[in-house]
Amino acid sequence: MDRIRLAVAGAGYISTTYHCPSLVKLKEKFPGLELAAICDTDPSRAEKAASRFGFAAHYTDLGAMLAAQELDAASVLVPPSAMQAVGMEVISRKIPVLLEKPPAETSDGVRELIATAQKAGKPVVVALNRRFMPLARQARDIIGTMAREGCPAHACTAEMLRHNRTEAEFALGTAVHSIDLLRYLLGDVAAIQTDRWHPKTNVAPSYFVDFTFRSGVHARLSIIPESGLPVERYTIHGTGWCLMLDAPLEWTLDYPGRLSFYRGGDNHTVQDNNVWPPALRDNLRITGFLGENEHFLNCVTGREQPSPSLTDCLQSIEIGECVLAGGSMEFD
Repeated sequence: MDRIRLAVAGAGYISTTYHCPSLVKLKEKFPGLELAAICDTDPSRAEKAASRFGFAAHYTDLGAMLAAQELDAASVLVPPSAMQAVGMEVISRKIPVLLEKPPAETSDGVRELIATAQKAGKPVVVALNRRFMPLARQARDIIGTMAREGCPAHACTAEMLRHNRTEAEFALGTAVHSIDLLRYLLGDVAAIQTDRWHPKTNVAPSYFVDFTFRSGVHARLSIIPESGLPVERYTIHGTGWCLMLDAPLEWTLDYPGRLSFYRGGDNHTVQDNNVWPPALRDNLRITGFLGENEHFLNCVTGREQPSPSLTDCLQSIEIGECVLAGGSMEFD
């Protein structure tokens, strides 16, 4: 496929800060990519985004956009409350689609999307950008190498800390990123147990989640939305070694990120993005947004298979849903 006529649903912060700039940059690799249209319920946002990124048309009504445009692909970048309905409408029209996370507010909603996608027979990619961070990919490679050398990972501690994030759905809507990254690094989960803690001084509760992975790894994830600093940190331990990933996100203390590997007491820094002057940092690639959009376009053209697909991300949503409820769960 030479031509890719793509439309975007949603012109909010994530769309205009990361996804749309990624699409513009990817026109170098995909010369047939056409930014056909962008839609937002706010007419001013739709018009501004169209002008800024070069979309040929802009709309305030999704149905009108889908009816008027002959599309080869679409990105759905709307709030979580609208994601399933918008995603369902696009998928049912047999248009390949990139869905921001979470693709639905419940695991049952994800299953409904899976059923619709199976009938449509078109690729659907879920935008879990941590999987596409180069540092996370290097971390996964190191974990795999150590396992092949007979020194597999056996424990992990992780933190998702934010400041003044008081929305009720945080443990699913945002913390699903940490849940999914743990699955990306360590494999599927056998069981979880959640300790929900809600101090009187906080608007939002915190969650301490114990994971048992099918590989035998044990992990604890601390989800604290009202901390004094925003960070995402992952520390993986094996016998005689330790891997530390400070995730590179612009709104966190650790940006632009670092990956360190310790073995036998010696520090072997794999990648420290701080060594790059700000002018030389490719922020879209560092944060994973460029990689996930490139992967989506490769799926549209048939070069790659969706990963994560809706089916891939289902367990992450199930876990987030369970954590939000403060519950425990075992997986078959």
